[in-house]
Amino acid sequence: MYCGIDVGLKKSHAALISDRLEFVGDYKELELNGVEVAGIDAPLTFPARGSLRECERLLLKMGIRLFPSGAPFFRGIALRGMEIAERLRKMGIEVYEIYPYATRVILNIAPKAKKQTKSGLEAIRADLSKWVEIPELSHDEVDAVIAALTVKLYSEGKGVKLEGIDGSIVVPKGRVQLSLNP
Repeated sequence: MYCGIDVGLKKSHAALISDRLEFVGDYKELELNGVEVAGIDAPLTFPARGSLRECERLLLKMGIRLFPSGAPFFRGIALRGMEIAERLRKMGIEVYEIYPYATRVILNIAPKAKKQTKSGLEAIRADLSKWVEIPELSHDEVDAVIAALTVKLYSEGKGVKLEGIDGSIVVPKGRVQLSLNP
């Protein structure tokens, strides 16, 4: 079972997938029985210097835009993500930082769509459904599903870890074949 968590300051969303969507909803309602790997959509480390970590620089070189993890507005989200990651690690769960937008770009899940708009979110949900069947979800819930999908692919050998001295981000390998919903 693979878990994805979209970290928020007020509310965090979670999703569980196996070969299908098992759960999506409030992180506080999440039961972690059977979860071996989790992907967290939040910075899990701070930059060694400046506002960008080395793994973020690698994403930028790939043409994937992002907000720098060293930006002041990210501090609260990062600290909450680190807290959740530590809790999961204490339970024996492998934890990885993921970035849903990077997964969307690499897997061509409506990469140009804006998740804050109704039409953009619909396009993302439609493309994501090629990977895992989902009901109508909010953009935070969609990010949680994408986080779970990312660590599932990584665990299957269909992902890579972009590493630097100050952190890492897991992303799918390019041109991954569909592995869900045959």
